[in-house]
Amino acid sequence: MKSELNSRDWRERLSASRDLGTGFAAPGGEFTRALYEWALTDRGNFLKDLLRDRRVVELGAGMMPHGYALAAVCGAKNFVAVEPFYSDLQKNSVTGLIEERGENLNRIPYKVEAVDMLEYLQREPDELLCVLACGIEDCILPGLDYRKKVEGELCRVLEKDAFFLSSHSDLYPLDLKSMEINFPRPSNPRVLDRLRLHGGAEAYEKYGQKIEALVQAGG
Repeated sequence: MKSELNSRDWRERLSASRDLGTGFAAPGGEFTRALYEWALTDRGNFLKDLLRDRRVVELGAGMMPHGYALAAVCGAKNFVAVEPFYSDLQKNSVTGLIEERGENLNRIPYKVEAVDMLEYLQREPDELLCVLACGIEDCILPGLDYRKKVEGELCRVLEKDAFFLSSHSDLYPLDLKSMEINFPRPSNPRVLDRLRLHGGAEAYEKYGQKIEALVQAGG
């Protein structure tokens, strides 16, 4: 089992992860990359307002460094990649990005947590984080009960004026207000991506007008 989870072949890691019962090892990266690239556009630039000086956590970060890149370009305080199955590859990819970009990258403190997302969230204190989840669909989660527990923890750990940013994700904390923004994928404008923002009253009081304008403009 351990050797399969360390395999270079993501298909072997996927097979091993099924036996653990804490979710499936989907390599991911496509939706986080689209969100990062959108943050570099004129309209997506508002993500810098949402993430600046925040403690940003990406759930199910996968193998690629796009979550770190997004947090860094937005001026986040720090970044945590929560990834139980590809933590080694996640670390390597972030290290490679930092070396490749050099002084052109706004470097921020980061760490990779090789634990299940529910376990990680349960360890965090109340009202501290800004959370990101891209591509966390029901098909890679252990079940509905697990998802509801994660959603409950999201409501607890979210900083009062911060958002849970969900792109192509089935995590949907019902106790938080949500609005959805559609935007053309920068690398392929024919593809329409979606970003759902979940937050409490303070978050929407602070950023609601900007979000409403983007919703009306269609991203």
